[in-house]
This record gives sequence, structure tokens and C-alpha cells, in this order.
Amino acid sequence: MAIAIALAMAIAVSLYVLATLAAHSNSISVGLCQGYSAILLPQLQDKASKLVISEQDASWIAALGVISNPLGALLSGLLVEVMGRRGAIQVTAVPYVVGWVCLALARQFTLLCVGRFISGLAVGMATASYVYVAEVAPASHRGPLSACGPVLVSLGVLIVYTLGFFAAWHIVAALCTIFALFSLVAVSLVPETPPWLASRGRTAEARTALVWLRRSPAAADKELAEIMDSMAQAQKESEAGVGRCSFVQPTIWKPFLLLLAFFFFQEGSGIYVVLYYAVSLFQEVGTEMNEYVASIWVACMRLVMSVLGALAIQRLNRTTLACMSGLGMFVAMLAAGFYEHLFSSVPPSSRPLPWVPLACFLVHVCVSMLGYLQLPWIMTGELFPLRARGAMGGLVSSLGHLLIFTSVKTYPDLRNAIGMDGVLWGFSALSLCGAVFGKLLLPETNGRTLREIEMSFAGQGQLGPAGPDKVTDEEAAVPPAPAPASAAGGRRNSRGEAVAVPVDTNDDSILDIVKARDAITLGRQR
Repeated sequence: MAIAIALAMAIAVSLYVLATLAAHSNSISVGLCQGYSAILLPQLQDKASKLVISEQDASWIAALGVISNPLGALLSGLLVEVMGRRGAIQVTAVPYVVGWVCLALARQFTLLCVGRFISGLAVGMATASYVYVAEVAPASHRGPLSACGPVLVSLGVLIVYTLGFFAAWHIVAALCTIFALFSLVAVSLVPETPPWLASRGRTAEARTALVWLRRSPAAADKELAEIMDSMAQAQKESEAGVGRCSFVQPTIWKPFLLLLAFFFFQEGSGIYVVLYYAVSLFQEVGTEMNEYVASIWVACMRLVMSVLGALAIQRLNRTTLACMSGLGMFVAMLAAGFYEHLFSSVPPSSRPLPWVPLACFLVHVCVSMLGYLQLPWIMTGELFPLRARGAMGGLVSSLGHLLIFTSVKTYPDLRNAIGMDGVLWGFSALSLCGAVFGKLLLPETNGRTLREIEMSFAGQGQLGPAGPDKVTDEEAAVPPAPAPASAAGGRRNSRGEAVAVPVDTNDDSILDIVKARDAITLGRQR
């Protein structure tokens, strides 16, 4: 009997875990795209290369993989509302495949740029996976499941660095199409998110999806009732005139500004500069190890630390992780800057202690994976309310990608203007500022339901550290609502308190909620 119960629990857990992994599978392609320029540029700049490029050409090749990210994120924000969260993830496979094919066939600079631009579009669209995971994962596991995205991104970076060590850049591009096709198939096997289905009036499908994910009709009914109540509350606000200008509401502008600041400190810390220019960085600062091998070591450490970060996000508060991550990057870049300042006049091959810059970059990558690289992307799917989650998540992600483009494109010019030591010290200073921001201003969402997070921004709760008395999505009681008519006066417990009745989607007792839902749908169509 105990074995049967354990097996049933394992199946129940594994289904929503598998759904989140399927949604995050396109994160492998994100890592492939982000790491590709690191193996592409050194091969193109090699004297034996048939395609000759200048330093400015190289910066454009790297930056074009990022410049289209904001457009992709905005497009994703539209698609997740129109096509659903799952549909938006499926569509992402198209620009991935087209971009990789262009790169594989490129024999001139123009087609290289086109391929980088199109694949960068897909990277921006991939942010839809975080919205999907936030809506299907229980609050108790939402953090580590959302953190699986950065883990798979790190896996993609490691794969492309390793392939670049053994194969030519155009062969690597051809192999990368396989991962995009795999993601398309995987996402097709999981259901759409219940909140999106319910918001479109497809209540029966929402309940079916919840039963598939939770493997418990009772838990599914509870969660569906909570979703319907949230929608009814949003409708009341709209009728009262609150929703006429959504951005002025604190549930919108507060998380927007917080996430924008979070992304600013993320890019200012140099995380993506190290990622996009890994091989070139090691060539410039010098290391006793082959620069390709050094970049593979960095990718390995990134993968290991992303796994540890996914585990840590379950145990530690978001604010603690952000502060620790920022302080670690501050120390690493400060030390790297001093090393470069002391030995900038010495050729890289003749510098003493050649292991120091490699160690500094490894520390920087490791601590960034514990907080600052993954948390902004995870929280885009957590902080916004349901009615604006797709659009605002897409908008803030697009601005985050725009900041990534700015950092990647301006890095070569900034290095020439203030020197490598100045750049590294700049990364260090902004990392320290990011640590202070994480400690003082970042909201805590660990263990909170999405409804609780929304209410906190509306001034109806505080996002402090989650305690043991916090409930998960499955355990959460249904928010106060009128008792169903079929309950004959309502069901009460032994203390005389009203107890919510599980939702039966075929029962007329939820007509009031369904009417509110239909009003929401009609309002959106208008």
C-alpha cells in the first residue's frame, strides 16, 4: 500500500515537472545562440578563414544575435495572449530553424548577419517558457522549476563551446537545428496552462489540464476556483474604472520598475559580455590554458552552478541569493581588474600567475548563476497579474534584451576607450550596486502563490520571507467567494466556519463566476 501511494505521488509530481522541462527545452537553443558567437568569431578571425571580417564586423555579428531579442520578446508577449503560452513556445522553433540554416549555409558576411538576427529573434521569443512554468508549477516548486531554464541555457552553452572545439562553425550551426526540432515535439505533448484557458472561457479544458498536471480532481477544483475568483476580482476592478489605465496600477508599474532595475544591474555586471566574448577575453587577458579549453571549463562550471542555483532557490530567499551573487561578482571583477591594471603592459603569454584571470572569471560565472543570471528571468513570470502577465512580461523582457544588446555591442568600444581594467572595475561597481538593490528593494516571492504576489503589490500583503506556515498552490484555501447555490446554504466545518465547495464545471452553482469570466472575455474582445 505504501509503495502504491509513493508511486502515485511520484507520478503526480513527475507530470508537472515534465511539463516544465518540455517548456524549458527551448532554453537549450537559447544557450546555443548565446554561446555561438564565442566559437564563431575566433574561427572567422583566424588567418586561415575564407571569410575575412574586421573587428567592427565581429562586434556586429555578436550584437546581431542580441539586437533582435527585444523584438522577439515583444512578439512573444503578443503570442502568449493570442495563441496561448504553449502555442507561443511552439512557434519559437520556426525562427530557430531558419536562423541556424542561414548560418550553416552562409559563405558571406550578409547571410551571417541575417542568420544571427533571425536566431536572436527566437531567443527573445523563448521568454514565453517562464510564463508557462509560472502558471503550471505549484508555488512550493515554482522556484526550482523556473530555474531549470537557466540550467538548460547553460547546457546549451556547454554544447556549443564543445562542438566549436571539434568542428567548423557552419557544421555546428547545422547540428543546432536538431535541438529546435526536439523542443517543438516536446512542447506539443503537454497541455496549455489552465489560467490562460480559463481566461478564454475554456473552463472545462482548464480543469482537464489541471487534473492532468495535479493528478487530483480535488486539487484541480480548488485551483480552478482560485483562478476564477482572481478573474472575477479583476472584472470588478475593471467595472470600477480601475483597469482603464492599467499601467498606473501598482500591481503593474511596481514590478515593471523593479524588474527593469534588476535587468540593468544584471547587464552592468558583465554577465553577458563574458558569455558572448569568452574565447576572445581569454586571448586578451592571457591564461596558461588553451582559450577554447578555458571557455569549455567556464561553461562546465556555469552548468554545475546553475544546477546548484536551482537547488538553492528552493532553500534560500530571492533577496539573499541576489545579494550573495552581486557581492561575489563584485569581488571577482575587482580582482580581475587589478590583475589587468598591474600587467596590462606585459604580453598575455608572458604574464605571471596566468591562472588568476581564469579563476576570477570562473568565480564570476559561478556566483552569477546562483542569483543574478537566473532571477530576473524567473521573476518576469511571477510578479505581474494574470491580466497583464503576457504583455508586461514580454515588454520587460524586451527591455532586458535591449540592455544585453547595449552591453555586448558597446563592449569593444568601451574597452578601447577606458581599457580592460576600467571595464572590469565598471562591472565590479555595478555588481556591488546590484547587491544593495537585491537586499533592500527586491521583493521576496519564494513559496508565495501568484495571487499572494499580486495582492502584495496592491498593498494587501507583504512579500517577506516565506515561513513554514505558508501554503502551496495545492493546499491554498479557495479565496472568499459566495457559497454555491447547490450547497443549500453553504457547507460549514465543526467550528461553524464556511467551507468552499469544490468546483463542478458541469454544475449551475458556478454560473455567477462563469458570467464574470464571460464578461472578461467580452471586454478583451472589445
